[in-house]
Amino acid sequence: MEYTIISMFTISVILFLISFFKKDKSKEVEKQIENFSITLMQEIYQLKKKIKVLEEEILIGQDDNYFTNERTSTIYYDRDTILSLYEDGYTDEEIEQITSFTPEKINDILNEG
Repeated sequence: MEYTIISMFTISVILFLISFFKKDKSKEVEKQIENFSITLMQEIYQLKKKIKVLEEEILIGQDDNYFTNERTSTIYYDRDTILSLYEDGYTDEEIEQITSFTPEKINDILNEG
């Protein structure tokens, strides 16, 4: 019985010492996962930067086109409106009240047309 207890104790000490020197696979897997997540975060950050640059380029191009087209169409619309009101017999003051344009702008448009 003594031999059994001593042998069991010896085996337990040997296994305990072996456990310290054996590589822990879970730590290695954790390191790999950590490195992978860092790499993914860096790639996501770079992609977000590229998307932001592309969005800004698209928005800048659209803004220029939008304002140019809007301004041009508004000018022609205003010009046509003022000319049609003038042809219908409205006075400059009446056109000014209807369209909220300054008398100078109304006169400029009428002199052009």
